[in-house]
Amino acid sequence: MNINIMKNDPLLQPFKLGSKLVKNRIFSTGHALSYAESGKPTETTFLYQQEKAKGGIGLSFVGGSGTVSLDTAPVFDQLIIDDSIIPFFQDLSNVYHKHEALLLTQITHLGRRTNSTAGHWLPIVAPSPIRETLHRGIPRAMDEDDIYRIVKSFSDAALRCKEGGLDGLEVMASGHLIEQFWSPETNRRTDSYGGSLINRMRFGRMVYTAMREAVGSDFLLGIRMTMTQEDNGKTGLSESENLTITQKLKEDGVVDFLNLVSGGIDTLPRLSANSMPGMASVLSPFIEQAGRFKRELNLPVFHATRVNDLATARHAIKENLIDLVGMTRAHIADPYIVQKINTNQEERIRTCVGATYCSNHRLCIQNPATAREKSLPHKVLSVPKKKKVVVVGGGPAGLEAARVCAERGHKVILFEASTQLGGQVILAGKVDWRKDILGIVDWLANECSFLGVEIHLNRYVEEVDIINQSPDIVVMATGGHPNIEWVEGNAKVLSTWDILSGHTKMEGSVFIHDQTGRNVSLAAADYISDKNVEVTLNTQDATVGMEAMRMEISPFMKRFYKKGVKVQVDHELISAERQGNQIKVSLRNTHTGKTITHITNNLVLEAGTLPNDEIFYSIKEKSLNRGVVDIEAMASGKPQPIFSGKGYHLYRVGDAVNSRDIHCAILDSLRICKDL
Repeated sequence: MNINIMKNDPLLQPFKLGSKLVKNRIFSTGHALSYAESGKPTETTFLYQQEKAKGGIGLSFVGGSGTVSLDTAPVFDQLIIDDSIIPFFQDLSNVYHKHEALLLTQITHLGRRTNSTAGHWLPIVAPSPIRETLHRGIPRAMDEDDIYRIVKSFSDAALRCKEGGLDGLEVMASGHLIEQFWSPETNRRTDSYGGSLINRMRFGRMVYTAMREAVGSDFLLGIRMTMTQEDNGKTGLSESENLTITQKLKEDGVVDFLNLVSGGIDTLPRLSANSMPGMASVLSPFIEQAGRFKRELNLPVFHATRVNDLATARHAIKENLIDLVGMTRAHIADPYIVQKINTNQEERIRTCVGATYCSNHRLCIQNPATAREKSLPHKVLSVPKKKKVVVVGGGPAGLEAARVCAERGHKVILFEASTQLGGQVILAGKVDWRKDILGIVDWLANECSFLGVEIHLNRYVEEVDIINQSPDIVVMATGGHPNIEWVEGNAKVLSTWDILSGHTKMEGSVFIHDQTGRNVSLAAADYISDKNVEVTLNTQDATVGMEAMRMEISPFMKRFYKKGVKVQVDHELISAERQGNQIKVSLRNTHTGKTITHITNNLVLEAGTLPNDEIFYSIKEKSLNRGVVDIEAMASGKPQPIFSGKGYHLYRVGDAVNSRDIHCAILDSLRICKDL
């Protein structure tokens, strides 16, 4: 560790938290990447969390919204806090303490934030019978027997956490049962648990009193709560009311820290704007609000919402806005953030771009090793025997192949046919609010430069160019081309690439047909709707963006409503015919079979890509492995077979194989190249 860095960097300063010492100011929040199976922790749960401890984090929460009672069934990858979890907590706590880090967990009762078909299919309970939009269950109003039962469930769960060797826990109040009692949005009771704010606070205070009595004063208790529910046109708990609540909990002597968020989470628009904002949001949108709470209350304040970069994190700590800064998604992208700070490698940190891929798939869009720690490394080991590697293609698959091979110590030469690196990611970043996605390419390109990869741009290679390099390994990452040639009729069909590249000027009306349900057609509709044209987005699916990032649907739809983009679902594309200077598009309703027509000036199709594989097949038979990838070895993380003889081994990755996404392209390359 560089002592001078440690002395001067606000992020590396220790912090006294209750009776514990946090070795630095960076933590990972409770989040529902628990990788649980039926509420039970798995080996993946353990290895995913362990990597952060190895990477130097000061404090981490394992799991998120761990459930404390049978009538609060997991609905989004939660742990169940019953007796069976104690040995797991003990094992993981030992790892964290070995690395001088603190380990906590987050527990909760979901209240109405679940549905009746989850878990044991038990009745849902909440303060009042008010349905939550997002999870769609209809609760019944709790009676006092329910209240006392659930209070005991919380204290029993807290004791299990202490027996598991954890340093503490927090209760998820925001959007969950405790806040449902606090908020006039969800508490319409007229008994001693409703009405005035002091009455609405009663249940939560009972929970914390019972937990503190169960675990004693040496065990950390915190609360994750919203600073205000007033957002997106809705009213609920105000900032002043939440300040009153926290002040009362402080006076009760039952909390050691506050973990502050902002806004509601009961609908997808509120969830994506407040709890897990992506590229559509500014960085750290609620950090100043958290600072106001810290100024008002003499309690340690944690905060984490889209704090992706170290400059923002340092500012938050240096200006005393908060005490611990959460970099949760940042650690999903790179669990070695603190270690890289300590070793003067800050510029090599893989920064989260806010793609919210983790929300859809419980994986990182750019770090395929996350949640695959058993079979894939976060750090690639070098080998003594150096080889010459030729990579053809400079998209994410090619860049990752080059990076990994160079990290292994090989001599790597990369050829890219265009004038810049990035492939289809460059098109994805054309929409202004999604430009952060270009950070994926920036990091890969920076790593390739750091590792000495020889890069040739504007260089289309043929078979002879590859052979003349006398390579030991050839990786074909030549990507794909738009799949638009199958449409019946004589009309000109454009691709979403034509829109996003800006190479094709469009006037009048634009009809976009989407067959993939991915982000691409949404981005194309958003981009072209700024060009003074009338846009219709059509799909044969039940909704637009069936495979798009869930947390991006609301930002896209918000913009579509504002700009008048028309959306049509349940219609498949049949044919397209020229009709003067217009196009007659024939569509069929997937439910009724009825055919309709749509007249437009421009027809755009998004149906994925077809592989650019001509060069691969031209050199396939000359390779030692005939270009064959052992898919069993690939799936299990084992090395690819090595064949003896003079010549090269040949592999293809990414869209040069078939049409997929950025994560899959990078995953291909890491799986294959980590052992070459």
